Amino acid sequence: MADDRKTVVLTGAAGGIGQAAVRRLASNGWNVLAVDRDTDRLAAIAGLPHVAIFAADVTSEDDNARMIALAEERFGGVDALVINAAITGGGGFEAIPFARFRQIIEVNLFGAVMGIRAALPALRRSVNGPAIVVTSSTMGLGGESENWAYGASKHALIGIVHSLSREIGWEGIRINALCPGPTRDTGMTRIVESGAPEHFAMLARNVPLQRWADADEMAAVMEFLISPAASYVNGHAMVADGGTINGTGLAAPASGQGRVMPDH
Repeated sequence: MADDRKTVVLTGAAGGIGQAAVRRLASNGWNVLAVDRDTDRLAAIAGLPHVAIFAADVTSEDDNARMIALAEERFGGVDALVINAAITGGGGFEAIPFARFRQIIEVNLFGAVMGIRAALPALRRSVNGPAIVVTSSTMGLGGESENWAYGASKHALIGIVHSLSREIGWEGIRINALCPGPTRDTGMTRIVESGAPEHFAMLARNVPLQRWADADEMAAVMEFLISPAASYVNGHAMVADGGTINGTGLAAPASGQGRVMPDH
């Protein structure tokens, strides 16, 4: 049944940033259709008020169509789309099998394109300032050794955002990219944080703010980008990385000798 709340469809909802975004948006006036293939982790948000879950494969055109249809049926429309589903894949250029490369591109790139295509008709029917956010990465703006496949997919997403902002902007639909830096409780940090705490602390010292982000900090930027507060922000790749991308790599940021690392 329709209500006065706006509705967002969010893929990759079972991950750290995804779950934080679902909780934040549902608490701040949104209906949320939370989409992921990880049914176990989806269960953690299944009982939240104003949240519906949908187990789906973002590389399936049928699943993408069904998620939009479900959001319209359950909540009466779609006002925003957050494409957050992604997989990682590290390894040297000659080491990653082509099958894995295809999988990364299918999930991170094809999945995004399929989701946006499926959502556009519903977004055109919205009268609430429709918006799209695509989660890219700071690796979509630069590069890292032995992370070329993931980086390539994230660079491509920013290219899509730039082009689509000019193609659909006249329809009143905004599209932007979020480029997170190192964020806790995500695929980029979970293994390092739990298995190599000294290395994790060293990596944190490479961030000017001297800490990794919390997932809710990324969720806050997502919320801003689909909100009326960002009504004139379109085609932008917004970086939220604590200033890390500003470095050249030739020197570490100032850290304050001997001070205790902040626990944000």
